[in-house]
Amino acid sequence: MKKLTFLIVSLLLYCGLQAQDSNSVRKDLDVLTSKNMYGRGYAYHGDSLAADYIVSRFQKMGLETQEQEYGFPVHAMEGSVSFILNGKQLRGWDDFVVAPFSPTMHATLSVINLDYRTLLDQTALDIFFATHKNAKKSMLYVDLTKCHDADTIKTLQRLFGMLQRFKDAFQCKGFILGVDEMSAWTVGMGYHKSQYALIYVKKELMSAKKNKVKISYNNDVRMHHTRNVVAFIPGKEEPDSMVLLTAHYDHVGMMGDDVMFPGCHDNASGTSAVIELANYFRQHPLKYTVAVVVFSGEEAGLLGSTYFVAHPIFDLQTIKMVVNLDLMCGGDDGIMMVNAKGPQTKDFYDSMVQLNNKSHWVKEIKARDNAANSDHFPFTERGVPAVFIYTLGGGYGGYHNPFDTSAGCSLSEFSNIAHLVIDALEHLR
Repeated sequence: MKKLTFLIVSLLLYCGLQAQDSNSVRKDLDVLTSKNMYGRGYAYHGDSLAADYIVSRFQKMGLETQEQEYGFPVHAMEGSVSFILNGKQLRGWDDFVVAPFSPTMHATLSVINLDYRTLLDQTALDIFFATHKNAKKSMLYVDLTKCHDADTIKTLQRLFGMLQRFKDAFQCKGFILGVDEMSAWTVGMGYHKSQYALIYVKKELMSAKKNKVKISYNNDVRMHHTRNVVAFIPGKEEPDSMVLLTAHYDHVGMMGDDVMFPGCHDNASGTSAVIELANYFRQHPLKYTVAVVVFSGEEAGLLGSTYFVAHPIFDLQTIKMVVNLDLMCGGDDGIMMVNAKGPQTKDFYDSMVQLNNKSHWVKEIKARDNAANSDHFPFTERGVPAVFIYTLGGGYGGYHNPFDTSAGCSLSEFSNIAHLVIDALEHLR
């Protein structure tokens, strides 16, 4: 009889989460990825608008909330972003992308072609600048599509990825890179003031023998004020011990007025998941207190979680486990757990695998070593047991591009993943 009762209760809870999946989770995704949130980035304070919404969600559940304010310098590309090539106005993202660390520019400039091999040869580069005296007032065009060596491509990517750190290394206004398609937009390390503009352009558009560009945008560095948000659900047996459910709610925001990065997979999905789990644990409290923590500043280098562990609002030693959810759309092929085999987390991973083998919540639970790739990492650096879970398989629209929308986010596996997390936390010792 007890076994039958347990099965009935489990079925009811499962059906409840399925209903919530199609309702509140999707609603949260739609709101967090809407134009009103400006990509939850630092332009137009989109992250603060998202934080307001999250706080309101917690308050409607009747949860005690606490906010932790802090700040850091960022670029914020607001207003019109214009790139005119040989008299033709190009389209943001479709035709060109301004790298997020590029300094403000309003100029009409000539374009000088530069072979990528010259760029990697200091002697040849010195000769190039000695020959092209007008390079100081020009953009240099490097056609990346002509490079086919994998190691050289990686070297070029590292060079341009760190361009904001170079001072007086190149006698030019910046670089235009010819590409076949645009790569992921990011703000990580983007708060260092840069000397050079970096603009990606579809290579077929740079066909003229003498190209001329008119570039106009604002992208000044400013101090950005933001916050982490925490909601508490008291434990019913050991309230002084804690489980943390975490996610970052910020994303990369806007490239000017016209190009928005919705950030559904990364990480409106994880944010919506922890909001839904908060609602579940509000109705079905754990043995331990649950703290649901949503961080800002992840895209700028795990800044929110780093600040949190440096300025804890409760004793970190009371934390039994941190479960960080990031990249949670889809999941047809199961989930990955980062830091699954650490001395503090292996038992948790093994327990989750055993529970999954019994109930078949997801296709597979894979394991990775620890990495500084999401907000679990600052906790592990402080000796706190923490794992990062993300989905495997398709079911999301894009990554750090304008196509990472709610419409492209599959929730077909959400209920199963949520139940697996619940199951694992209920068995946590």
